Amino acid sequence: MRWEFWGGAPEQRSLRDVVKRRRGWFLDGLTPPKLANMVVAGAEYAAKRTVLRGWPIALKIDISPCCNLNCPTCVHGKPSVDHRLENQEFRPDQRMSVDQFEGLVREVQSRSTIVSLYYLGDPLMHPDLCEMCSVARSGGLNVHIGTSFSFRLSDEQIRQLVTSGLTHLTVCVDGLSQETYGLTRVGGRVDRVLSNLRRACAFRQGQGRNRPRIEVQYIRFQHNVDELGRARDLFAEMGVDDVVSFWGSLHNYLDCDPGTYAVHGPRKQRLLPWCYWPYFFMVVKYDGSVIPCCNHRIGSQYSRTESPRTLGNVFETSVLDVWNSPTYQALRRLVSDSELSRSEPRLRASFCDECARVFDTARELNVRSAEDYTLEELYEVGADGVSRRSRGGDSR
Repeated sequence: MRWEFWGGAPEQRSLRDVVKRRRGWFLDGLTPPKLANMVVAGAEYAAKRTVLRGWPIALKIDISPCCNLNCPTCVHGKPSVDHRLENQEFRPDQRMSVDQFEGLVREVQSRSTIVSLYYLGDPLMHPDLCEMCSVARSGGLNVHIGTSFSFRLSDEQIRQLVTSGLTHLTVCVDGLSQETYGLTRVGGRVDRVLSNLRRACAFRQGQGRNRPRIEVQYIRFQHNVDELGRARDLFAEMGVDDVVSFWGSLHNYLDCDPGTYAVHGPRKQRLLPWCYWPYFFMVVKYDGSVIPCCNHRIGSQYSRTESPRTLGNVFETSVLDVWNSPTYQALRRLVSDSELSRSEPRLRASFCDECARVFDTARELNVRSAEDYTLEELYEVGADGVSRRSRGGDSR
C-alpha cells in the first residue's frame, strides 16, 4: 500500500490543501531565489503558460521502486483473481546511483525547495538513502521520505537516519496490534514500526534536534478505527510532531488506471488549469525517466506490458530540457483545456489522457473507500495471512 504523498484521495487535494499540510516543505530554509521561483511558477500556472521560466518547486524521486511489503491495494500486492499484478516488475537493481542523484540535486538546488525520495517503493530499501539525504541537504534542499518503517533497524541505523540531513519523515502506522496492522500492511511488523519510531523520536530529543520533523500517517479502516484514539496518545507520548488520519482506499491502484473506466469527454474549460502538477512538481523515476504526477497511470510505470508514457529522461538531457520539452508543453495545454483533445488527436497520447482531473469520467465507480467497505467484503485472508481480493471484490 502506497502511503499518500499529500494525504487523502487525489481528487480531494486542492493546491491549497497541499500547501497547508506541507508548508514546512516549502517555507523551511526559503531563500530569495526559491521564493522568486514559487512566485513565477504560480503566475505561469494562472496564465496557463506552456513554456515555463519557473522550475519545479518539488521533485518526487523514486530512488528505488522496491518494497518489503505486499499490501493488497498497491502495485506490490500479491496477484489476485484477475492476475493484473503479475505484470508488475520490481528488481533489486532498480536503483538510482548516488552520482546520478548528486547530479540531479546540483541542477535544481538553487530554485527547487524539496526532494521527496519515494514514489512506489520504500526508500529504506535503498542502501545509500542516508548518503542521498546528506547530498540533498548539503545542496540546501529540504528532504522528505515516507516509509512503512517496518525494518529491523539497529540503534546505529536510527542514528544515521536522524542525522543524515533528513528534514521531514512520514511513518505509516495503520493500527496498534499486529492483527489489525497486518491486514493491510501485508508482511509488515507493527512491533518493529513502533520500536523504530520510538527510538527515532528519543534520539532526536536526546540530541536536542528539531529535525527531522516526524509525522505519523494513520490510514483509517473499519478494522483499525477504534485504535486511533489510543494511537494518538501513544504518538504524543513518543514525541511525534504531527498525526494525520484519513480514510483509506480498498481498491487496488490498478483499478483506477485508464482502460478500467468510461471516459465521457473533456471537462469544460475554467479559469485555472484543471491540474497543478505540471506547473509545480515533477516525478523522476530511478532510471531518470520523468512523469508529471504520482496519481495517474500508476500500474503502467513498472509494467512489463504497458507504456508508462514518460516525458523524457533527466539523465540523458537535463531537468530543464525535460520540463519544457514538447511532450510537457502538450501536457500543459491538455490540462489547461481538455477540449483541445477533440481537435488535436495527438494530445490523446499524453500521460494525462483519461485523467479524472481533466476529463469527465466514471472513475469513481471503481473507487472503494474504507469508510464505506470493510476489508472482509472485498478481500479474503488466506492461510498464509495474506489479504487477496476475492471475486466479489473486483471493482470492475
